[in-house]
Amino acid sequence: MSHHSSGPDFRFPRGDARLDMTDFYAFPKPGDPGRSIIILNVHPSYSVNPPGPTTTEPFAPGAIYELKIDTDGDAVADLAYSVQFSSSGDGKQTATLRRIQGARAAGVGDDGEVIVKDAPVSVGREAMKKDRVLPLLIH
Repeated sequence: MSHHSSGPDFRFPRGDARLDMTDFYAFPKPGDPGRSIIILNVHPSYSVNPPGPTTTEPFAPGAIYELKIDTDGDAVADLAYSVQFSSSGDGKQTATLRRIQGARAAGVGDDGEVIVKDAPVSVGREAMKKDRVLPLLIH
């Protein structure tokens, strides 16, 4: 599990800035309150101590970035989304998003229904569209 590393002398989880979950936002979708928009920020792009960029690759390949949701108030996840990133030889990354429901959602792993496979990760201001899904946009 990662947390928000704050302050100039704090260290990143496992020494890797790409594993630092910095902020989380959730709000109803405008015009469709039955749906939610969820944003999870990771990877601060600049370090204070020592000063400079933290990494050239936005996400840690092989790491599992998970969001767990308790839908019935028992403090146990009933739904989970996991994202894993992979690197290509040209320095770009892709993302695979999985949805895990039921008892398996409370565990850790890379199983579950694949929702998006090998979506290109944008590191610019414009998101890249793949089919009907708008993949992750990194600023």
